[in-house]
Formats: sequence, C-alpha cells, structure tokens
Amino acid sequence: MDDGVGSLGGKETGKMTLLDRIVADKKAEVAAAANNVPEHGLRSMIDDRPWQSRGFERRLCGPGPGGVNIIAEVKRASPSKGDICVDLDAVECARQYETGGAAAVSVLTDAPYFKGCLEDLRRVREAVGLPVLRKEFIIDPYQLYESRAAGADAVLLIARILSPAQLKELLALTHELGMDALVEIHSAEDYAAAHDAGSRLIGINNRNLANFDTDLRTALGLKALLQPNEVPVAASGIHGREDILRNLEGGIFNFLIGESLVRAKDRVAMLRSLTGKVKD
Repeated sequence: MDDGVGSLGGKETGKMTLLDRIVADKKAEVAAAANNVPEHGLRSMIDDRPWQSRGFERRLCGPGPGGVNIIAEVKRASPSKGDICVDLDAVECARQYETGGAAAVSVLTDAPYFKGCLEDLRRVREAVGLPVLRKEFIIDPYQLYESRAAGADAVLLIARILSPAQLKELLALTHELGMDALVEIHSAEDYAAAHDAGSRLIGINNRNLANFDTDLRTALGLKALLQPNEVPVAASGIHGREDILRNLEGGIFNFLIGESLVRAKDRVAMLRSLTGKVKD
C-alpha cells in the first residue's frame, strides 16, 4: 500500500497549511482508533450486522424532482466558518432534510475541526431512509471498515490528500465493501487522479482546502473535463436558488449543501426552495 498522502497545499512552499495539520491529526486519530478497536473487530461487526446499501450513487445518476438532487449536510462547525450550530441535533436535522426532499444526507464525522462524530452517522442512518454519506478525511483503509460498520452507504475520498495509488486502492476497497464513493476534486490534476482511479461520482469543491477561498466558477470550469459516464456534484458556496440555476445551465444537477441549510430558520422550506419545489 502507498501510505503517502497527495501533494497538500503547503508542500510546495514548505509551509504547513491547515489541511496539512488536519491530515497529520487524522493519522494520529486513526492509529488510536485502530488500537482501541482493531480492524478484525470492525470486520466482525460488518459480518454480524445485516445491511443493505440504499444506492447513494444510483440516486445521483439522474436529475431528481425539479431537476435537482441535494445532498444535505449535517454540519456543526468548520475551520473556515467556525461554529455554525454547535448544539445541532443530527437526527432531527436529517429528518428535516428528508421531509424537505433531499436525495441523500451527508454527515461530517471529524471531531477536532467540524465537531462531528461517527455516532452521528449511526444515529442518522437509523432515523432516516435516505442514503447516508460519511464526510471525513479518509486516508487509511481502516476508516472504510469503520464507515461500513457504522452503516455508511458512501464515503468521501479527497483526491488532494491522497496519492493516485492510494486513491485507487481506497476506491476499490470502498466498492468491495458495498459502498459508493464521492471523489472530491478541486483542480485538473485532482480530476486526472480521480478519472484514472475509475471514479464515477466526482465532487467538485468550489473551496480550496489549502486556503479555504471559495469560487463558484470552479465547479463549472472543471465540469467540462468530465467524461459522459462521470457524474458531477458541486460543493461549497451554494446558498440559494440562483446558484442552483447557474449550475444547472452548466450541466450540474447534484449539489452538496451544508452551511446554508444548517443556518436556515426553516430547513424544509429552504430545501424546497433550492429544488424549486416551494410547496406541495
């Protein structure tokens, strides 16, 4: 296995970026978790629990009602925005998303930087009928077994923090475990790695993880690189119906939205507004 990470933001300048620190912290976190519950323990959990995939990728392969699919995110905080809703009830939030017509739910499980946890994912998976994505900085096969044992239908794989060989290995194991993968890119180099690995769902992050700057033109620009069998998902910076329409015109109908939904006074109404379904 290639145990090196991809080229992070600070590697070229010699300075450690926040993303570098997150990945370094994640390595230590994974090592501690594996010491507490070894991989063979996770494999036993997987074998002992009946589970059926809810078809995360299948839900996103074609436009949903109103021509839009929203992956609605359970998110308490972020490094770029700070606290968003620290007392967020993950289950209640996910239920609101399901009522509002979300195609899937994304659950952030990183604790130090996003104030999430794997237990949020377990509880959400039990509470709603939608496919559930584990949003995490995945750098090790152990985390995939961990995800599957917790009930994840899909995982996020970030091309920027993985070498091409590591991305290919993790993607293959994801599928072997019966899960789907959303492979996140932010550059043409990222796309090349995702394409070569055989990724089908391509998440195009408008936010640069090196400095957390956001540019909504990123997804529309990189979408042009995708092959006909590759499905784009725009992420970060989507705040309203106008942003949705702009992306629809560019051929993107899948969106991962977190902050604006979590902050909304009425999440059900916000979701319906984003999809164009303002009322029943």
